[in-house]
Amino acid sequence: MSDFHDQHPPPPSRTGIGIPRTASFDPAAFERAVDDLLRACGVAPDAVHTGKTATRVRELWQRRLLGGYDMDPAEALGDGFADDRTDMVVIRGIAVHGVCPHHLVPFRGVAHVAYLPGGRLHGFGRIARLVDAIGHRFTYQEWMTRDIADALLRHGHARGAACIVEAEQLCLLLGEDRRGDERVVTQAFAGEFETREHLRGEFLHAISGRAPGR
Repeated sequence: MSDFHDQHPPPPSRTGIGIPRTASFDPAAFERAVDDLLRACGVAPDAVHTGKTATRVRELWQRRLLGGYDMDPAEALGDGFADDRTDMVVIRGIAVHGVCPHHLVPFRGVAHVAYLPGGRLHGFGRIARLVDAIGHRFTYQEWMTRDIADALLRHGHARGAACIVEAEQLCLLLGEDRRGDERVVTQAFAGEFETREHLRGEFLHAISGRAPGR
């Protein structure tokens, strides 16, 4: 979450994932809005280079930037399969993005996710889909990080879950007097990761890329 003009912190309590929708996506209205934006910028929306801009922008936002609204995190993760293993599972470097609701620009980066199985194992691709379902919305990086960890407990029946997101916030990088290489790191621990310090240490060591014992 970043705002280089003024600060509008999110409300202290909320329900659901990200900024909730109050209506379905309206493709026609979205394309009209893009045309109006171009006109407001002093650019003709029907010129040679902008004739298909509204459609291209709408497809990008509907399918990718906001595609998580059409995904149920529980369905994205799936049921997994029964297994009595309890060892930590870590997935590093899952590509992630979301849209800052303050400036309507995206942020992008990677998510490092871990969970302690609580009787079920989940496919690695399924966990990446869960990240997409939560991140591809209007949201804050802080919210996304917490929502991913909580979802693994709620939907994945994990004993513990951890998530660290490192991202470039475009609204920050476009601010005045910025160097252009700022990164924001957020972290969330849930379940046994929240109460057992050594588990957090093992997770941090695993995502550092160093071999055990070094």
